[in-house]
Amino acid sequence: MKIPSEKIDEIRNATDIVELISSFTQLKKRGKNFVGLCPFHSEKTPSFTVSAERQMYHCFGCGAGGNVFTFIMEFEKISFGEAVKILAERAGISLPIYSKADEERVSENEQLYALCREAAIFYHKCLMETKEGKFAYEYFRNRGFKDETIKTFGLGYSPNSWDALYTTGLEKKFDVLLMEKAGLIKKRDDGTYHDYFHGRAMFPIFTSTGRVVGFGARKLFEDDPLGKYINSPETPIFNKSRLLYGLYQAKDAIREKGNVLLVEGYADVISLYQSGFKNVVASSGTALTVDQIRLITRYTKKIILIYDSDSAGSKATLRGMDLILQNDCDVKIAVLAEGDDPDSSVRRIGSEGFNKLLEDSISFVDFIARSFEKEGKKKTPESETEMVRAIVNTISNIKDEIKRNFYIRYVAEKYHLFESTLHRELEKLIQKKRYPLQNLDESVPHTDSEREIPRKPEQNLPSVEKDLLNAMFLGGENVVKWVDENLDKSLITNAKVKELIEMLIDRIKKGKNIEPASIIDSIENNNDKIFLTELIFSNYTLSKRWDERGIDIEKADPFVVVSDAVQLLKKKALEQKIEKNQQLLKDASVRGENIIKYLELHQNLINQLKELEKQQKKEG
Repeated sequence: MKIPSEKIDEIRNATDIVELISSFTQLKKRGKNFVGLCPFHSEKTPSFTVSAERQMYHCFGCGAGGNVFTFIMEFEKISFGEAVKILAERAGISLPIYSKADEERVSENEQLYALCREAAIFYHKCLMETKEGKFAYEYFRNRGFKDETIKTFGLGYSPNSWDALYTTGLEKKFDVLLMEKAGLIKKRDDGTYHDYFHGRAMFPIFTSTGRVVGFGARKLFEDDPLGKYINSPETPIFNKSRLLYGLYQAKDAIREKGNVLLVEGYADVISLYQSGFKNVVASSGTALTVDQIRLITRYTKKIILIYDSDSAGSKATLRGMDLILQNDCDVKIAVLAEGDDPDSSVRRIGSEGFNKLLEDSISFVDFIARSFEKEGKKKTPESETEMVRAIVNTISNIKDEIKRNFYIRYVAEKYHLFESTLHRELEKLIQKKRYPLQNLDESVPHTDSEREIPRKPEQNLPSVEKDLLNAMFLGGENVVKWVDENLDKSLITNAKVKELIEMLIDRIKKGKNIEPASIIDSIENNNDKIFLTELIFSNYTLSKRWDERGIDIEKADPFVVVSDAVQLLKKKALEQKIEKNQQLLKDASVRGENIIKYLELHQNLINQLKELEKQQKKEG
């Protein structure tokens, strides 16, 4: 069942593109538009622009562009129909009920998302509604988790049998192969299947948009031979190194607070969240990765690390600090009491005490110094040299030269050293590392939400044709009708421009919307979408006459622009005819033929050109 165009328009109009994209990357107002770092490719200088007026976005770096639907499609790697569904749910708009045939056409990834969601519901019901689940429920309650918190994070229980979810899936007619592909069941050597998780406390893992993609599972029974925590296997929709546990629940608080608390485990996130520290996420079962840091930078560049106080936690903190600094973020470390982790700490000292601990967070310089002291190294020239060299090595990860200099000055004052000495050490370390930033970007694979920078689809677009089309979009129905009546379409040389002009004219005749944000939904070719968004976000280029006439480019009347453009196209066509005729005249003269007809045509074309120029002066 096809979604009616009126319903698509309703969803688009109900979704503010600035608000939507702001939940994925930080945007700042610049003039009438908003700018930020592109969520589709790595960059240091913002080239991603969002227009509230046109409800469209365009990246001048990688070429990505479109409306609210194309943004969700590209970011989540889903189909148009799936993007419509997500935005409809977000806007609280009901969609027509799909038939079974329609469901079969939904993409495989969407089916995997649906299966993971069903599994999460199943595990949650097993926790809250079954006798067996009471054991797991008591486990969560003993951890201090309230019912509301259990519901917020969708916590669950996988029954301690081998086929509870598998059997339920068969009853609901789920595709067994897709259940396996989603990491929910596993195939035995004899061809039969069993549940991937059984007898464990379940932690659903969400994307930043709230879709379940996998699970973390905590051991509950002593005879369970597997590790204390296990995760879903990697699937087409689940890669734990590219996800942050708790981000879906935390993202609004991260924006509000301006920073993020980064912990290691599921229980750490849940305990802190429940205690009022809602801007908390976890790397969950994996060492902190570049992709996870990039995910954080969509919301903030200020990170407070809160890892366990043991030696493994300290080592993880040191690794995390370096990676965070390499990716142009600020980092502080909240130091926990000996033997504590974030979960036990907040339960022991309470919200007020933990807030004080956050306020007392220290710099990476002081953390490295504390680490050396914790290792019991005596203050000897050798140990202090090793410590300072370790600090300078971490400073060398900072891309911002000014910031590096401030840290060098701080270390010089703290340890009574000459800045010049530290700078020489710093320069040696920087030379060993392959900076600047673009080298880091080249060495790190792009995430699923990133893209190769494509070649520009249009290299030879005449500026006059670009301005004409842009003004037609801006001017609306009356301008499009004027162009239809006054422009000889054969004067247009660019095929894409001609196609779009004809589309605009046709839509106006049929009483359809000609907003670019609406039209882009009907364009299938990605290069054509890029072409349209580049056009919409470009400035007029026919500015020489406007400057002479004192016209503000930003406020130029679309009628003036199309009139100028049509005149210039006519002039260009006449000049080309004159040039061609002169060549024919020259050739005929060389052959000794009669050249009267060429002379007459030349004079006629010159008169037309003069008349056109006279008309332009009169209008100017």
